[in-house]
Amino acid sequence: MPIRDERLREALRKPSPYGPDLDISSYSQNSGKLRAGVRSLGSLGREFSSVGIEADEGGRAGTYLQADHSAIYKSVQKVYEDSLEIMSIEEAMKEHDWVAEYSWKLVDPWADKYTAFTAMKGKGGYFIRVFGGKEVSLPIQSCLYLRTTNLLQAVHNIIIMERDSTAQLITGCLTHPRTGRALHIGVSEFYLKRGARLTFTMVHNWGPKVDVRPRTGILLEDGGTYVSNYVCLGLVNSLQMYPKAEIVGNRSTAAMNSIIYGKGHSYFDVGGQVVVRGNSNVAEIIGRTVTTGSSRAVMRARLMSGGEGNKGHIECRGLMLSPQSEITAVPELVSKSSTSELTHEAAIGRLNEEQVLYLMSRGLKREDAESLLIKGFLDVSMMKLPGYLQDQIEKIIHLAMTSGL
Repeated sequence: MPIRDERLREALRKPSPYGPDLDISSYSQNSGKLRAGVRSLGSLGREFSSVGIEADEGGRAGTYLQADHSAIYKSVQKVYEDSLEIMSIEEAMKEHDWVAEYSWKLVDPWADKYTAFTAMKGKGGYFIRVFGGKEVSLPIQSCLYLRTTNLLQAVHNIIIMERDSTAQLITGCLTHPRTGRALHIGVSEFYLKRGARLTFTMVHNWGPKVDVRPRTGILLEDGGTYVSNYVCLGLVNSLQMYPKAEIVGNRSTAAMNSIIYGKGHSYFDVGGQVVVRGNSNVAEIIGRTVTTGSSRAVMRARLMSGGEGNKGHIECRGLMLSPQSEITAVPELVSKSSTSELTHEAAIGRLNEEQVLYLMSRGLKREDAESLLIKGFLDVSMMKLPGYLQDQIEKIIHLAMTSGL
């Protein structure tokens, strides 16, 4: 829903405290000519599989596909029609008056120029609701696709997990192979009601001239479980995100995991924060970052416990494969309770030469030995994914590595 006031216009000039500042006025809102819609996903190009989007919908509970500003495909399998709702954010606002109550509550529209622009001029985004007491066993998939060069794509997503619901959501974001400079802003608000469980996996495959600014808020009530997995293995000009999860209930779990492979001149400022206000909760932030070329990465992580008996852990690990690259780790722990236990560990280094030589002594070439160690470093088992989803993410990493990463 558009929000217009003088304060927002002032916020359009407000840079983010992290990441390179961008001149959003230098981008266009006019997209190229697109098909009004597609009848099936069978016509999708191979590049979509690189971000976890499957053309065969038999393995997906539902699908949402947006190209530039337009929602061009959406579906829900018949077996899940009483469990799941998927539509564009504009459709949801028209169909359900109450959706406005969830809009711009977890992400501050005045936070910076990116949120302000999305609040004032954003177009598209998805609305996903899993009904109370329902378990959606197959993954839900959504795709935000950039086709037009120099486009500013600003979307607003709202995900509502009703009481005692369970689901997995895969969001794949990518650009057309011939798309040049562009900017993607994605504002996402996640609401997990009492006892709800969501695994959210986001896979990005952008381009060397694309800038990306996700803005995410998550709210967990009693007994909720939110697991976020972020994977970015390709070139990007700059990416900056700092999602915030807030646990207001008791006995809930929030986990944020990220795997990043920086290449070329890519710049990453990625992390997350979990604010725990309730009691007996668990929070975890784990990041794995590899830099090559002259890429740079900042890993930020913040845990704050304001309740009793909470546990939290931060783990930031970086692997530098080039002397021209750079990694910075910024773990932060804040506790307001003597009964909470918060820990962190951070390490930045290079490949272990002894391990490389050992593998070479077993018959591997140096390049193959190094590739094997890098894949081991980017171990997705930390994400605690269902077996078939873990296999898919491992295939994406293997494809990226064998394509020259």
